[in-house]
Amino acid sequence: MEARLVWNTWRRLLTSDQLVEWVRYPGSRAGDPDGLTADEMAILADYASTPAATGSNIGMYRRGLVRNALGALDLVPLTRRLLHASGLDIEAVAAEFTRFAGYADHGPSFWRTAAGFIAYLASLPEFASRAQQDVLAIDAATAALARRLGESGPAVWPDSAAAAFLAAGSRGYRESARFVASRAAVVVSSHCDLTAWIENPFGFDAAEEAEPSPRQWLIYFPAAEAAHEYAELSERAARAFGLLRAAKTAAELSPALDGLPRADVLAVIDSLAGLGVVLSAATR
Repeated sequence: MEARLVWNTWRRLLTSDQLVEWVRYPGSRAGDPDGLTADEMAILADYASTPAATGSNIGMYRRGLVRNALGALDLVPLTRRLLHASGLDIEAVAAEFTRFAGYADHGPSFWRTAAGFIAYLASLPEFASRAQQDVLAIDAATAALARRLGESGPAVWPDSAAAAFLAAGSRGYRESARFVASRAAVVVSSHCDLTAWIENPFGFDAAEEAEPSPRQWLIYFPAAEAAHEYAELSERAARAFGLLRAAKTAAELSPALDGLPRADVLAVIDSLAGLGVVLSAATR
C-alpha cells in the first residue's frame, strides 16, 4: 500500500469519532464508513485487526492534544485562571475542546491553539458573565496580535522605540513629525474594571465581582521574545492610538480629538511613545 495513503488514512482516523468506533468495536459496525475508497477501507481493516493497540495509539494522540491545549493557556494566564477557578473538570473541558476543534494538531503553534481554546470557552454558559467575557476578549485580541507578529514582526519593537524616545529628549522636532502606532500593540475595551485581575493574572479571585466601569487596555509585546504586557489608557489616549494606525502629525490628529490643542496632543503622543507603542513614522 502506498505510504502516503496509509499516513493520510491514519490521520483521518485520528480525527474521526465515527472511524474510531468502527476500528475499535467491530461488533458495532452497521456498515462501511461513507466516503472511503476500497484502499482506505483495506487500511482501516488492518488497523481494526489490532483494536487494542490501535485504540491505545489514538488515545495517546488525543491525550497529547488535551495537554497541548491546557499548556497553550499558559500564554494567556487570565483565561487560564478563569478556567481553573471555574469548578469545572479542566481535563474534560480541554478534551471537549479538542473534539470540538476536530482533533486538530497545531504542533508548536501554541498561540493558534490558545486562540481556539479561548473562543471555545467564550461560547460556554459557565463563562457568560460580563467580566469573564471581557477577559476572554482581551486574551483573544492578545492571541490574534501574537499570531500576526509571528508572521511579520515590526521593524522596531516597543522596548527599542521607548529607549530611542527617551534618548531623543527634545520635543522641538515634533510639530512637523508624523507619528504612527506600533504594530506590536493593540487596544481592547472592557466593560468592567479588571485592574486587580490584570495585576494578579495567576491568582486573582474570579468569584469577586468586577466593578462595571468601561476601561481601555493597551496590550503590547515589548520585544520579540518577551511576554505581553498591559497598560491602562485614558479614553483619549486609546482614541489617539487607534487614529495613529495611519501616520499623522499632531496638527492632523488634533481635529480628530475634538480640537484638542496641539500641545495636549503632543502630551498624549508622548505618553504612548514613552511605552514605545507610538513612534516616528520615519523609523517604523
